[in-house]
Amino acid sequence: MAYQALILRDAARAAATVQEFEKLGITSWCARLIDAIWPQDTAALSSMAAALRAGSYDWLVLTSATTVAVLHELLDGRPLPQSLELAVVGAKTAQSARELLGLETDFQPEVQSAAGMAAQWAPPTGARICYPHGDLASGTLGDFLAGLPVQVDEVIAYRTVDAGTPGRPVPGPAAPEHVTRLDPAQIGAKLEELDLVVFSAPSIVRRFVQLAGGRLPERVHTLAIGQPTARALEAAGLPVHGTAQDPGPVGLAQAARGVLGIDQAAQRTAEPRLSKKQD
Repeated sequence: MAYQALILRDAARAAATVQEFEKLGITSWCARLIDAIWPQDTAALSSMAAALRAGSYDWLVLTSATTVAVLHELLDGRPLPQSLELAVVGAKTAQSARELLGLETDFQPEVQSAAGMAAQWAPPTGARICYPHGDLASGTLGDFLAGLPVQVDEVIAYRTVDAGTPGRPVPGPAAPEHVTRLDPAQIGAKLEELDLVVFSAPSIVRRFVQLAGGRLPERVHTLAIGQPTARALEAAGLPVHGTAQDPGPVGLAQAARGVLGIDQAAQRTAEPRLSKKQD
């Protein structure tokens, strides 16, 4: 059986998920509903970058690849101290930090979320921690760090706005040609054809409701990336058919398979049968 899914995420970030969905017989479209733009005042960001280069911090905490892109542009090729340790949420964030900042991950929680990090991470007493993040980041990690005997500096690295809002965009990778994009204005008309909609953030839920309304066709299943997004769906009156704790492509594909009830054995590509040779 063929399935159709809409992934509410930037096409470049969703490309690997699209490939994993294809293995399950799911054809995907991607729609970007939000953009990341620089804060109007970047003085705090510039000071933070200078402090990072000067070795003023023991730990850098990163929870999104977008923040990595901001730091990469701020640093402009200048290296960070080798003594700086890195705590991340998400394999994509870790990969971006390695490729763009030259940093290897020192701590990554098993559950890839701010709550997962708060449940597992125990930075040493007195540690100096730099935590840049988006303006819509939940307070889960910040509140956790504020309750520890450590020094924490939080800085807004970027603003999350509706796609097309004027501002200086945070640079991101280009999407490969195999990813099919859907104009956000066409989402409402496309819903009747879909089996699954993947929501990647609470802000995405808000924008989706603005564009498509607060109801879904009965055939459409929903998949939330993380508990905050699931709670946002519930608050908007939309059903939550599944929640992916692992935001990576494989984790999303596993969650989608469960939501849609796809039999893994039935998705194996048929191979030509070879006749046995006669002795």
